[in-house]
Amino acid sequence: MSTIYRRSPAIEMAPLQEETILFDPQNNKFCLLNRTAAFLWNQLATPASSEALCAKICESFSGVAPENAVRDTRSALEEMRSLNFVIEESLSGDKP
Repeated sequence: MSTIYRRSPAIEMAPLQEETILFDPQNNKFCLLNRTAAFLWNQLATPASSEALCAKICESFSGVAPENAVRDTRSALEEMRSLNFVIEESLSGDKP
């Protein structure tokens, strides 16, 4: 089973230099994303797995060790998911 992440359609965003501000109008919550989290948010314009996002971080940021990319990606996705900015979906079409 694979897990895919996508942006919540209710979330509004505003770029701010290398950061991004997210706003959830339903819950009146703001979130300021640092450069890495903003990069992940931008990548989630197309739903993606955490593995694909880690690979994109390693490709786009020089000197990032894969284990750091995994840690940072998981942490950012979990935080955004807990705030309902990102939706986690399980794809059960995979073969065992």
